[in-house]
Amino acid sequence: MCDFEHNVQISNVKQGESFQYSIVLLKGQLTNPCCNGKLRIGANNRPVPISYAVEKKDEGNVLGKQEECEKFRVLLRLIAGENVYEVQYCKVKTCINLTYTASDTSFTVVPLYIICNGHSGRYQSFEHDCDNDSEHACRKITLAIELLQCLYAEKLHEHGFGRKTFTLESSCVPFHSALEWERSTTMTEGELWQQFATELVQSKRYEMQRIKVVAFLSSTHFAGITDGDYSYENIRTKTTGHAALGGGGLALFGTGCLYTWPTSLEGVCDAFTSKQPVDCGKLLDDSNYRRTYGGCFATTLGSVCHEMGHTFDLGHTPDSSIMGDGFDALDNVFVGTHGRHGANGPKRIIDTKPHGLAGKLTQLKRPGDVLRQRLDARQNDGVFFAPISALTLSYHRWFNRAECFPSGSMHFDSITRTVTCSDGSKIVLVELRSAENGMMHKCWTFPEEHTRASTFTLPKLANLQHLTLLVMDTEGTILKVNLSSINNSAQICD
Repeated sequence: MCDFEHNVQISNVKQGESFQYSIVLLKGQLTNPCCNGKLRIGANNRPVPISYAVEKKDEGNVLGKQEECEKFRVLLRLIAGENVYEVQYCKVKTCINLTYTASDTSFTVVPLYIICNGHSGRYQSFEHDCDNDSEHACRKITLAIELLQCLYAEKLHEHGFGRKTFTLESSCVPFHSALEWERSTTMTEGELWQQFATELVQSKRYEMQRIKVVAFLSSTHFAGITDGDYSYENIRTKTTGHAALGGGGLALFGTGCLYTWPTSLEGVCDAFTSKQPVDCGKLLDDSNYRRTYGGCFATTLGSVCHEMGHTFDLGHTPDSSIMGDGFDALDNVFVGTHGRHGANGPKRIIDTKPHGLAGKLTQLKRPGDVLRQRLDARQNDGVFFAPISALTLSYHRWFNRAECFPSGSMHFDSITRTVTCSDGSKIVLVELRSAENGMMHKCWTFPEEHTRASTFTLPKLANLQHLTLLVMDTEGTILKVNLSSINNSAQICD
């Protein structure tokens, strides 16, 4: 029998809290952990699968007694309906009531696994991996997008907007493209994005105005490093079928590091903390120079998080936020930061936009040098959305219950430089972005109701012709204006 006095506390969720997404993050603290103790969670007298990580251990003196406290993070898949979850450690048990109710919005996210004509559908993986087929790929992708549901919710909650997040239409399924596999190996990221965006529209499989597609290309192939040059530029030259582009209704990615992604919830924390080195002679390393399986999982999932942000109309921000250069540290959200070096890699360089239809997209390129630097840590795990990004998401149609498009609209008068809302809606934010790379230059926000108005007049500023104006109202309607040709470029984004 254990003689330690244990205490288990959950700190980030409240009794009776309700969620509209399935995987939730529990943060807590355990007093006086013992050698044989193990955290377990059950619901309705049944064990619940979890992924568990110890974040930090502290020692102190409380009321004359020496105590050791262990901070932990747990990923838990909720069961539909109202449930009593029992959190047990050794002989101590605490209960928390949590409810899962599926969202009823009509605006959803659809994950797809794209297989080109002539390709087997097996993604590149380590030797003797027999589970790299489309079925396992779809499981990995579905789990990853569910994790991002949780992350978006937690980060908006930290900004005071509640746990708003996007809704999944369904689990990931294969999408068989008409594009020949051999042809795809010669195409750029922008060309691949245009190809699949066009196919999705022409297939009429989805109502594209109501969905955002997150797609992964099965045929990404890395030829291996044989010359000793492990720079990201050299890795990219030896990779075909790669993409990391988001905008409009499609975010497109390669699957070069899918071999590092977990298939089940129970394996998530172990996948993030894995120090298994990447064999760069055979497998793609996209870890921001960490060269571990865990680093690859964190960086590539962070890239998905960032590019999905662009489909939700977020621009780049000049900071270390998710929409800046801080998404490599995404693993900190789920496993904490203590005792780990994290993603103290080089900053990313925001590239200019490609030409053509893909010009609406944004690209991030890894830098060629390996100069290390610390992330500008914000919030409690160093991963955060900038205030302008969080405010945009909190009013975005994909983050709120919506059954139809709002009847209101916005109009921009190029003579007076004034935006006017109709049907009683009010403006919540105005942003000026670089027309070249989507970087935020200036913004005006109106988070308090009494500060909002139905009109906004843009001040006279220098270099407006190089900027794009973005305005959002309380209904989630977005107006984008290319200020280089004000007279005829106003566009409402539904």
